[in-house]
Amino acid sequence: MIKGALIGGKELVARVGRLDSVVKGALRQSITKLSIKLQRLVKQKLSDNVLRVRTGRLRRSITCKVDEQTWQIIGTVGTNVEYAARHEFGFHGTENVRAHLRMMKQAFGRPVKNPRKSMVQQHSRTVNTPARSFLRSSLADMQDEIVADMQSAITAAVKEAL
Repeated sequence: MIKGALIGGKELVARVGRLDSVVKGALRQSITKLSIKLQRLVKQKLSDNVLRVRTGRLRRSITCKVDEQTWQIIGTVGTNVEYAARHEFGFHGTENVRAHLRMMKQAFGRPVKNPRKSMVQQHSRTVNTPARSFLRSSLADMQDEIVADMQSAITAAVKEAL
């Protein structure tokens, strides 16, 4: 018959129990740092002639947030601008244009002496916008760094807890 005894079992259970909160805290910190870095990279891409900035609205709308739930920590970088998806994924198809007023400033390539407004009727047009990714490509660029940083955060947290 073989007998065994675990000495320090209570201390081991306490350390392992603490492991969950320590690892979760380290991952939260890592994901927050990586989300901010990804946001910065996306804004940099938008500044480097990916979409030829006109107003800067899309670049200003890029946000990051970190949501923590019971079993997961989610870092999100995105935008709420309605035309961002068209640039990110591209668009090929027909769209309807509402009736509107247009300021006629030139005719036949020459400036008009007295600019005037003219009514443009509702019509449809064919659009062929190529995909110019700024979110997905930035995430792909950082993929190795994200994996490495999260692994090192987990490793350091486990060593600290045990």
